[in-house]
Amino acid sequence: MKADKPVDKNMLGNETNVEENITWLSVEDCRLRLSGFAFFEEDHKLERIPNRLKSVFNEINPCLNELGTNTAGGQLSFRSSTSRVLIRAKITAVPNMVSMTPVAQCGFDCYIGESPKNLKFFGITKFDRTQSEYTCEVVSKLDTTKVKEFLFHFPLYVGVKEVEIGVDSNAIIEPPTPYEKEGKLIFYGTSITQGGSASRPGMAYTNYLSRKLNLEHCNFGFSGNGLGEYEVAKMLSEIPKPLLYIIDYEANSGTNGRMVKSLDDFIKCLRESHSEVPILVVSRVPHLMDLLDESAGTLRNSLREFQRGTVEKFRSLGDNAIYFLDGYTLWGDDFDEYTVDFIHPTDLGFYFMGKGLEPIIRDILNKH
Repeated sequence: MKADKPVDKNMLGNETNVEENITWLSVEDCRLRLSGFAFFEEDHKLERIPNRLKSVFNEINPCLNELGTNTAGGQLSFRSSTSRVLIRAKITAVPNMVSMTPVAQCGFDCYIGESPKNLKFFGITKFDRTQSEYTCEVVSKLDTTKVKEFLFHFPLYVGVKEVEIGVDSNAIIEPPTPYEKEGKLIFYGTSITQGGSASRPGMAYTNYLSRKLNLEHCNFGFSGNGLGEYEVAKMLSEIPKPLLYIIDYEANSGTNGRMVKSLDDFIKCLRESHSEVPILVVSRVPHLMDLLDESAGTLRNSLREFQRGTVEKFRSLGDNAIYFLDGYTLWGDDFDEYTVDFIHPTDLGFYFMGKGLEPIIRDILNKH
C-alpha cells in the first residue's frame, strides 16, 4: 500500500502555523538589505525588468517579460540574534519543472555566519508543493547570545508576490555588514545563468560568486531566451554602478546564428554608457553533443573563436577592459557528470563554474 507520507521524517515539510512571539519584517524594512533587483526603487516590485520597458519587450520578445518576473539573483540580508527564522511567501505558481526541485524553482534557502566571509548553508523552505502560499520555519535553535549574518536567496524560476521574514520578537535586528565594494556584478545569459538546474537557489553559480566575493549581483539569465537583443543590452547599461558585465549567452544564440549577429552591437551598447567598466565574455560550457556530433563540435569551436576574436578586435581598438574566457575550461574531462540533462548543471557543475570564475573575476576587478 502506498504511504501517504515519506517514511523518512527529514523528507517532510517545515511549514508551520506556530507564530507566537514572532516579528514579521517586510522587504522594505530598513534593517533588511534587499539586493539583486536593479529596478526595485523604480517600481517597488520583486521583478527583474522595469515596468517602463515591458511594452518594448512585448514587441521584440514577450518571453522576457514572463521570465523577468522570476526572482533569480534576489537576496535578503540582515544581522540578528534571533533563535529562529521563518519565511512567509506568496508565489506566482506551484512547482512544475521536471529537472528542478520545488525549493530551487519556488523556495528560499538560508546562509548564516559570523561574517560574510564564513557564511554556511543552514536551511530551506520545505513547503507543500501544491500550494502557492507557505509559511516555513527555515532555521531554529540558534545561539541567541551572538548577532549573526543571515542571507536568504530568492527562488530561481517563479515570481514572488510577497515575502516576509519572521524573527524572535525580542531579537536584535540590524542591517548586514556592507558589501566589499559598492556596485553590482551584472550577469547576462541563458537558463544556466538563471540557475537551471540547481537543487536550491544558493547553488546557482551567480549566487555562489556573490557570496564568495561579498558583492551585490543582478541575474539577467533568461531561460531559453538569452538572444542578445540590443534592447536588453540597453536595459543593462541603465543599471547604475556596474562593477563588471559577465556575458554568457552562446547556449541560446549560437546554433540559430543570433550570437554572430548580435554580440558586437551588444558590447557597443554597453560601451556607450560605460566606456571603462570591464566586460567578460564567456563561451558556453561543454555539451555532450560536442563529442557525439561532429558538426556540433565544429560549430562550438567556431563560436568560441568568434567570441574570442570579437574581444580581441575590441582590445585592438584600445578597449583594455574587455576579456574572454573559454567556458570549456570551467569543467573537467568528466563534464558529463556535471549536468542533469547533458546541458543544465547540477550543483556539481555550478560549483565548478563558480570556483573557476571566482579568481578570474577577482583579478579583473583588481585591475579596474
